[in-house]
Amino acid sequence: MKKQIKIIIIILSMVIIGLIILISKENSKVRVCLDAGHGGEEVGAVLGKRYEKDDTLKVTKLVEKKLKKKNVKVIMTRTKDKDVSLEERCIIANQKKADIFVSIHRNSATVGNGIEIWCGSLKEERDTKLADNILTNLTTTKIQQNRGIKYGSIGGENSDYYVLKNTNMPSCLIELGFISNEKDNQLLDDNLEEYAEAIAEGILKTIKNT
Repeated sequence: MKKQIKIIIIILSMVIIGLIILISKENSKVRVCLDAGHGGEEVGAVLGKRYEKDDTLKVTKLVEKKLKKKNVKVIMTRTKDKDVSLEERCIIANQKKADIFVSIHRNSATVGNGIEIWCGSLKEERDTKLADNILTNLTTTKIQQNRGIKYGSIGGENSDYYVLKNTNMPSCLIELGFISNEKDNQLLDDNLEEYAEAIAEGILKTIKNT
């Protein structure tokens, strides 16, 4: 009887140790927060029946899928068409202790085309490296123009996009082509997988070099 109890204790100990190892491995994963811009009533930029919120979610889900295949823990600020405030997006990233934050958007203007990536006005090296890794990969896909890395916001270099200013980790905001430009839209539709792969690989390169 005592021998059976000892065996049970040993088995239970092994199970507990195994669980501890699994939990520690899960906790040691790099956490990437992906932010699909807009959502719900906040549709973003519009061209006819095309909404920015739909394009961003589509791309973000593909990036999520590719990162998960590489054993990266992905945190999504939204996974469906719903309203998520800018404050909530930052809270999600910060409370989940994300190591990297990437927000995906579409641009819009009377005239303009191509891809650009925004970083905070402080021009921190960690943000610039993340943006550069992603943009370098995106330029290997089919895009109209590389518009480069920009700092601050459309309001000027002394201002910041809310989600970049209020997240605690390396962050950037991708403007994935102009929704107001038909060719940019067509390139996005035709190269969704390639764009998502480029963004994921840029993030992975940043993780590797950090």
